[in-house]
Parts: sequence; C-alpha cells; structure tokens
Amino acid sequence: MHTKLIRRLIALLTAIAASAAVPAATRHPSERTPSPRPIHPAGYAKLLSEHKGRALVVNMWATWCEPCREEFPELVKLHREASRRGVDLVAISLDLPASLDSEVIPFLEKQQVTFATYIKDPGNDEVFINTVDGSWSGALPATFVYDRSGRMVQRISGVTTFKKLMEILEPLLTPP
Repeated sequence: MHTKLIRRLIALLTAIAASAAVPAATRHPSERTPSPRPIHPAGYAKLLSEHKGRALVVNMWATWCEPCREEFPELVKLHREASRRGVDLVAISLDLPASLDSEVIPFLEKQQVTFATYIKDPGNDEVFINTVDGSWSGALPATFVYDRSGRMVQRISGVTTFKKLMEILEPLLTPP
C-alpha cells in the first residue's frame, strides 16, 4: 500500500513539473529570455551608439531592490507595446555577477523578458554611474530615455510606470 502511494505521488509530481515547464519551452526562440551580458563604462557608450535611429529606454535595477522588482512588469509591458513603434528597451542589473545564475536569470525568466539585458561588470561604480549620467546618484531603480539621436531626454529616479514612460516616449514613437 505504501509503495502505491509513493508511486502515485511521484507520478503526480512528475506531471506537475512537466506542465510547469511547458510554457517556457513552447515560447518562440525569439521570445526566450536572453542571458545578461557584462557591461562596463565603455560598453555603455557603445550600447547607446548601437541604438541610434530608435528611441531607447535604459533601466538600472537589481534583484535586491524591491521597488525595481515591482516596476519590472511595467517595463516588460512597455517592450511589448512600444518595440514595434521604434523603441528599444535595455535593462542593466547592478547585482553582483556572482548572483547571475541564482538570482538575476531566474527573475528575468519569471518576467518572460525578451529584450536585451546586461549585468554591470564589477569595478569602479562611480565611473559607471558618471558614464551613464553625472547627475545620477546611483540610486535604484533609475530609468534613462534617449531620443533617436542618442541624446538623453529624460531621467527618472525611482519607480516609473508604463503610462509615464509612454507619455515621455509619445513624441519619439514611429507612427503605427
């Protein structure tokens, strides 16, 4: 009797585990979460130049930052709604690289992120902060909006919303 119960439990747990994996496995390859790449100050300048011709939203966040975690679904929504209208979204994690596999990637997968993600290289935080924006204190979350020429048009300290970002982006959007 005890063996039958254990077998049923194993079968049930296997079925639950298999069903939980199906949504991520059935997503189109272009919709899978990209692995965050390391970024350093010189890489940030390169990132901006690579996105010229499209509006760009750069969000600085970390898994240990509760407001960042609360804000993230708004960013995912922004990407889904605005990417086809000439807006790119990039998220840069300020987590320690040691937490990439244990914290950052699982969080991004749970959010079903499909936009470019980076993780700040360890090193001089002050240099990175000043490269992004000399008036930014480094507080998280922080969001920076750039026009098609790569010029910063808005900086947002603290949590933002899909609605607020769309209001900022409206003059930069490509017509539908």
